Amino acid sequence: MSHLTSRRQTLHDVLATSADGAAEIIVAHAMGRPSSEQCPAWCANHGIDRLLTLATVVTLIRTLLCVGVGMAAIAGSSGWLLGCALAAYWIGDVADGWIARRRDEETLTGAVADICADRLCVAVVYLGFVADHSEFAVALAVYLVEFMLVDTVLSLAFLRWPVAGPNYFGRVDRLVWLLNWWPPAKLVNSAVPALLCVWLGSPGIALGVALALLAVKSACLTRVVRVLGFRGERCEGHPA
Repeated sequence: MSHLTSRRQTLHDVLATSADGAAEIIVAHAMGRPSSEQCPAWCANHGIDRLLTLATVVTLIRTLLCVGVGMAAIAGSSGWLLGCALAAYWIGDVADGWIARRRDEETLTGAVADICADRLCVAVVYLGFVADHSEFAVALAVYLVEFMLVDTVLSLAFLRWPVAGPNYFGRVDRLVWLLNWWPPAKLVNSAVPALLCVWLGSPGIALGVALALLAVKSACLTRVVRVLGFRGERCEGHPA
């Protein structure tokens, strides 16, 4: 009982600055599964977590389409096919999220699947681009480190809080959400590097943007880890 009381107080303190009602939802999670009245759409336990939803089916289809077309583009050195693969990724990424929200089917499994699928699609498209445009190798290497390593860890950090996905991270930290999952920020992180490569054709500018993104993502990850450290969640035998 004392451990439960301590956990409840810790969670209250951590989210003291989050949106109204968030702390109450966190406490409800500490004491058991919250009721439907307690758990709004952004809550991790809002619905039953399951793998097969229409949104995850769309995620699977757009990923297979992007990878298949992307590999065909690499094999045939086709810039047109590579553009189609990128379009399949972008359109599908918007579609699966919209469907999940529209049908009230946002799940933790779906959020993680979407994050992983994004990385696979981006890797295929950008490696395919580098195969025919080696002058962008350094810039895209930096971008891949930022997106596939730093941003992956950052995006999965939402699992440490009872929110349904990174799109709701504003309930935990408004600044981190604004820099990463606010729609314009998401566009900058996913689309701008590709557009700079194609439209401007400047490896130097692309490298500068990639370094800037890496710096922002690293700072956000450091901030999130610091918040996790303040939570004080340790096993009972861990020294204070």
